[in-house]
Amino acid sequence: MTFKQLANLEWKGIKRKGGMAQSIIMAIGKGYFGLGYLIIMTLISADLFEMAAEEGIDPFQGFFKYAVYLWLGDLVIRYFFQKMPTTLIKPLLIQNVRKKTIVNYCLTKSALSFFNFVNLFMGGAILLTLTLSYKVGFVTGFLFAFSFTIFLWANNFLVQLLNHVNKFAVPFLVVFAGVLALDYFKYVEVTAYTKFFFEALYNYPFLIVVVAAYLIVLLVACYRFYFKNLSLDSTVVVKKETYKYYDLNFLNRFGKLAPFLKLDLKLLTRNKRTRTVLYMSLAFLLYGLFFLLNPSGAFEGSTFVILSGIMVTGGFMLMFGQYVPSWDSSYYPLMMTQNIPYRKYLESKWLIMVLGTLVSMILASFYIYFGWNVYITIIAVGFYNIGWNCYLSLIIGAYVRTKIDLTSNKNAFGDTKAFNIKTMLLSIPTVLAPMIVYFILTTFLKFEIAIIVFIAIGLIGILLKKFMFDLIEKLYKKQKYTTLKAYK
Repeated sequence: MTFKQLANLEWKGIKRKGGMAQSIIMAIGKGYFGLGYLIIMTLISADLFEMAAEEGIDPFQGFFKYAVYLWLGDLVIRYFFQKMPTTLIKPLLIQNVRKKTIVNYCLTKSALSFFNFVNLFMGGAILLTLTLSYKVGFVTGFLFAFSFTIFLWANNFLVQLLNHVNKFAVPFLVVFAGVLALDYFKYVEVTAYTKFFFEALYNYPFLIVVVAAYLIVLLVACYRFYFKNLSLDSTVVVKKETYKYYDLNFLNRFGKLAPFLKLDLKLLTRNKRTRTVLYMSLAFLLYGLFFLLNPSGAFEGSTFVILSGIMVTGGFMLMFGQYVPSWDSSYYPLMMTQNIPYRKYLESKWLIMVLGTLVSMILASFYIYFGWNVYITIIAVGFYNIGWNCYLSLIIGAYVRTKIDLTSNKNAFGDTKAFNIKTMLLSIPTVLAPMIVYFILTTFLKFEIAIIVFIAIGLIGILLKKFMFDLIEKLYKKQKYTTLKAYK
């Protein structure tokens, strides 16, 4: 099978995929955010010279100093949103298809990433700024802009290594976190050193060869990793693990929900991916500090406190609830052949989210340090999360349908991340709705009354549990066969 035939199979898979209306809506949403990201990154690249001049710094020295933040921003955005090069591996491995062809095809797909397209616009903006605004020679400006673009393109393969190769990722992340900590606590000004690299690229255009070599090294490293791990065994064989036994008999008081709750608690504590959710939930407890520790105090009393409350009390809810039933994707088809009440299955997930939100509300008690108004607002948002956002998370989960590897095995071309643009778009109502409600209430009512009404709205949601679960159960049953197909 040739490279062209693989591309043809991919195109047929896209055309024959169901859910055309949903795909079109998601494509429009992705296009909107993608266009916004492209415009923002392009404008920042062009305006970085002017921004430095406004701060009283030489425009060129300012660009060299702050260019590292463009690289860092591109790397972070890629890490969370760039899809890894994936294809249907198992069917190809038993066909007369060379491993080299499969690897080359998937790496070529990753090279055509939207983010590489954005990097090209960023380089073009830098070139136009240099040649038009600062009268730099075209050859000099082109070589510098192209060198910078190649340096950003290398992130395409750097991110793949960070996602797959522990031997590379762990040292990189440890050193990276250490450098950021030194810069944050003002022990070392990192930009004072990184600027020499970008300045050298400008002053010595022949260094484009070094940047190109850096890109090639990362490309070769990715190629070797994928080629080595591309085998039927690595995609099929599951590593055997031993688990601790938990006595969860105290959950028997929940009656018919008890078996599901026991399974969910074991799911959360025994698997790498779900344990990460628990750790990240603890990290989300500190989210409000980003706003409340702002020296200007501009965010205090604003709707951004609601955003803080959603993340502080609902971090677990967002990360767990929006992937129901994806957490069970590895055995979901088997589960659907059993006599399992769908409603009880969903109620157990909802109860886990409610308990997680309640625990977060208790652990967030330290926010009382910032004042009673801040703390009571966070508590009010917690009630809203329980009353409405837990339902909404279940509804979102019905449409996400992302197959999750609970053991987070680093199989070649495996989907190691479930967080993507689609999930983010579906999550917008979860964040936007309470902010709008809070804004309306505080506009027409006193703060104390507005908070009471806000809590009451959350309690109303709890009282409407039967009605909401009737809708959610119908939705999941309607999406049942589409979900089964997605997990195959």
